[in-house]
Amino acid sequence: MMHPRVRARLLARESLPGVAEALGNLDGWLLRDGAHWLVTRHEGRITTSRIGTDHSQVVAAQAAWNDPTPSGSDTYCSPLSDGALAVSGREAVIVQERDGTLRWEHSHRDWRHAPGAGGACTPDPAGRVLLATMAGPLGDDGLSRGDICRALDLATGEVLAEHVLPSFSAMYAFQQFPDARPEVLLTASMGQEGAHCLLVTHTAAGLDVRAAGTAEEPYVGLGTDGVVVSQDVGGGYLCRTQDGLDDVIVEAGEILPEGWVFVGYSPGFVDETRLLVVAAEEQWAEEGTHLLLDAHTLRPLAELDYPHPPGVSAVPLGDGTWLTHDGETVLRWATD
Repeated sequence: MMHPRVRARLLARESLPGVAEALGNLDGWLLRDGAHWLVTRHEGRITTSRIGTDHSQVVAAQAAWNDPTPSGSDTYCSPLSDGALAVSGREAVIVQERDGTLRWEHSHRDWRHAPGAGGACTPDPAGRVLLATMAGPLGDDGLSRGDICRALDLATGEVLAEHVLPSFSAMYAFQQFPDARPEVLLTASMGQEGAHCLLVTHTAAGLDVRAAGTAEEPYVGLGTDGVVVSQDVGGGYLCRTQDGLDDVIVEAGEILPEGWVFVGYSPGFVDETRLLVVAAEEQWAEEGTHLLLDAHTLRPLAELDYPHPPGVSAVPLGDGTWLTHDGETVLRWATD
């Protein structure tokens, strides 16, 4: 590619078993309460690792729990600000204390005829409720009227509000914005039925749910001021959406070599001016080229030059640094 090359400078490294699999999970990389987290599963344990603000380290703090499911594949986890862990499963949402004891459990209907569906959970930015998605009620014809999002009291598990979603039998993921906006982004992937990107806000009146502009892809990066950058499932384009501004769309063919696509499903903001994306010759490539794009125009600024092939996973942290992994080792990078 005919782009300037910028050297990626290694700042820190740390061993984190399970990280390679984690970055393929919907809860593997989370933004909660202004902090970035990696959620890994290894040998029956769930570990939450808070990424440090000190650039000379990767992980600032860790906590671990026994995995409540035998396979560990049917849960979505979210760390809570008080050190507890929220876990969304196919039949219940639970909150476990830091010592592993159960704070509360909220049972719900299973997606009996949708093995690919899965709920998600997150504390709201105010830290008062747990937002959780789950299978909704069935109609008289036995068909779903839509999945639901509930606001559960973080202390007791009491249902405070409920909203029927436009999605059904979907795989869900929550992400918070980096600037502590009152809404959170909920993505709902329904396979061939498409995807929804929704903004969910808990207020005294209940739950407000609205579309996140024109974003329609489950793979997104979030910036300040409500910016959503979505990446096409097939890697064919990127789209920048922000309330009050026209969408910015860049086709892969406009900035990548012929036949190349965007991969990795983690477009994200290195800082307020630069976006990091990964491109490769095919969707399932194991190695990729990492590009810095202008965060407003999505035009290429530079290609990152690593001392060794970086793979296709990248976790931009918004502070000028980003993470990659080499096997079970997490690497933190910046540019010169």
